[in-house]
Amino acid sequence: MEQLANLPPLALMTFGATIAVIFAVRHLGLMQGTRTSPATSPAAAQVAAVIVDPTALNRATAALDEHTAELHRFAEIAERSARAQEILGMELGRIREELRIERELRRTARWDET
Repeated sequence: MEQLANLPPLALMTFGATIAVIFAVRHLGLMQGTRTSPATSPAAAQVAAVIVDPTALNRATAALDEHTAELHRFAEIAERSARAQEILGMELGRIREELRIERELRRTARWDET
């Protein structure tokens, strides 16, 4: 305390103003925090409504289960389609090879005629 009394008046006023700013910022921050407390936020109200009335949560869970089942069906269909395309590709390769052989036979037949 004696050291503060020995400070020049300008330094004492600066020190007081700094302390006042610190307390004002702290006080305003606390006020802002109480204004946006979870009890008054819309998200807290939604959570409280779900806790009190779980029908919305049950409906969302059922919809998610249906969506998951549809995705499983879609994956099965996609796998079958991929297998069918693979078989089709193999068959097209065989046809291409047969056409190539037939073309070569025709060439050799023409070559033999001349």
